[in-house]
Amino acid sequence: MRIRLYNDITARLARVRMVDGIPAYVSIERATEATETPNMQVIKSFDLWNENVVHLTQQRPFQTPAVFIEFLPIVWQQVGRKAKRATVGVRLHVVTATLATMHSPYKEDVLFPLYLIRAIDTAMRGMAGVADERGLSYSTFVHTESATDHNHEQVSEHIETWQTKCHDCSAVLQDDHVQTPHDVTLDDGRVFSPCYNEKFA
Repeated sequence: MRIRLYNDITARLARVRMVDGIPAYVSIERATEATETPNMQVIKSFDLWNENVVHLTQQRPFQTPAVFIEFLPIVWQQVGRKAKRATVGVRLHVVTATLATMHSPYKEDVLFPLYLIRAIDTAMRGMAGVADERGLSYSTFVHTESATDHNHEQVSEHIETWQTKCHDCSAVLQDDHVQTPHDVTLDDGRVFSPCYNEKFA
C-alpha cells in the first residue's frame, strides 16, 4: 500500500509547475506546451523521509525544493476474507532553501514555500485511488494539519499532514477470487424464479 501511495503522491506533485511566476498545480487536462517543458517542474527531489534536514551534512545532498514523504504508524483492521483496511496518515516535509529576508527586494523568495504549499494543497485535494490489479485502493485525501517552520536559517522545513482510508484486498485476490467493477447476477434462468431475476451488485 505504501508503495502505491508513494508513487501516486509523487506523480501528482510532479505536476506542480511555475505559472506566472508562482508554483501552481497543473493537471494533465490543463497542461499546455509551456507548462510541459522540463524546467517548469518546481519540485526537484522526492524521497522517503529520513530526518533529512537534521542530517544535512551527513547524507547525500539533494536539490530543493524537495518533498519527503513520511508514513505515520498504520493500524490495520481485518474485515474478513483476509482483506484489511486502515486510516493512513502521510506527512509531506516540504523543504526549501533561501537566504532572502522579508525586508529586502526578494520578499517573494521568502514567501515561495507558502506558495508551494498552496500548490501542493491543490494537487492533493480530491486525490483518490480506485482498486488496482492487486486490489489496493484508497479514499480521497483529507488535509488534517499544517506545521510552519519558525526556527530555520537557509533551509526551511514545513510539514503538511494528510489522511486517507486504505483498503488492501491483495490476499483475497491471491486466493483466486475474482473482483469485477460490473454488476453480476446469480440468475442463470434455471435456479431463480422471475421475481429474483434482477442483477445484484
